[in-house]
Amino acid sequence: MAVSRRKDTGQWVCDFYHNGERIRKTLKFVRTKKEAEAAEAVIMNQVFQQVYGFDGKPDKRFDDFVVETFLPYSEANKKSFRCDVLICRVLIKAFKNKTLRQITPPVIEAFKQDFLSTPTKHGKKRSAATVNYHLRVLSKIFSMAVDAEILESNPSRRVKTLKLDNQRTRVLSDEEETRLLEALSENPPVQQIVTLALHTGLRRGEIFNLAWADIDFKRRTLIVQQSKSGKKRIIPMNATVTEMLKNMVRRGDLVFPSPRTGGKLIEIKRSFNRAMAEAKIKNLRFHDLRHTAATRMADAGADAFTLMKILGHSDIRMTSRYTHATDSAIRKAVENLDRNENFGHVLVTSQNSNVVNSPYTIEKIGAGEGT
Repeated sequence: MAVSRRKDTGQWVCDFYHNGERIRKTLKFVRTKKEAEAAEAVIMNQVFQQVYGFDGKPDKRFDDFVVETFLPYSEANKKSFRCDVLICRVLIKAFKNKTLRQITPPVIEAFKQDFLSTPTKHGKKRSAATVNYHLRVLSKIFSMAVDAEILESNPSRRVKTLKLDNQRTRVLSDEEETRLLEALSENPPVQQIVTLALHTGLRRGEIFNLAWADIDFKRRTLIVQQSKSGKKRIIPMNATVTEMLKNMVRRGDLVFPSPRTGGKLIEIKRSFNRAMAEAKIKNLRFHDLRHTAATRMADAGADAFTLMKILGHSDIRMTSRYTHATDSAIRKAVENLDRNENFGHVLVTSQNSNVVNSPYTIEKIGAGEGT
């Protein structure tokens, strides 16, 4: 706890810590040290009242607010409601018995670091993306608390998220694709899902939501009704996809219903990972099949705007993330320069001959003539 006077402006400043959070305020209209100390005492009292609920505004337990306010909102408005439920279980456990006002930026920072250092239930290192996703949900909870006039500001905004490196360049090779599909020969539904992903670039959730009513065999197109951006899009079907879908047995409204419930399929991770192990394929995620489809289309000559429409991106920069120049494409681009019959060599040669025949020799130019 201290007050000081700034040398540049001459204004008095109070500077103190509360629950690990630094509070620094400029004291306007204060002229003496005695007045600055009195103003600091008032500010400290206001902070104390706000934190402990003595300022007339209601405080609320974090877990109660999540259950009563955030989760109903998530269920009504967010596609990621099921994920939010799992995330909120983690957050409630981390901030057990705390009120919203007691969760300060240092408390959130401590949770971030502790959660990152804690291995997953499978004993693997927790990713930065997972930690950031939890922080985003936490920030939304506090934003709703601000809207409800329980908090003055969102403490999550003062906590930095972790830096990510999502620029994966994993592409399934033709040989790996053959081995993977052979490993899935005993599991036709998953084999068909993988084939569809490789030939359309659809996301996993878009494939799981695909219904027979979304497929037009006459026009050879399929409609993505529920995309990540919330917009519908039409995807052309090539011969491989068309023939595969025509030969499939329909088991309900969905193209790939759950074999247990008949409803929407939730996950194929176990079957996919088992097939990868059998095919001896490493470092491949299901989402890399989408990356593979985009890369193959780009290598075949598809431009970025066409890919953006197929992949359903709202920003061309996202499309650039999924397409990258292969070694063969780079070599082809450079070799295209040979098509002009060594134009550059001819040009240099003709310029050199002109220099030789010119009356302005290097010696004369060096002597200052013409400059």
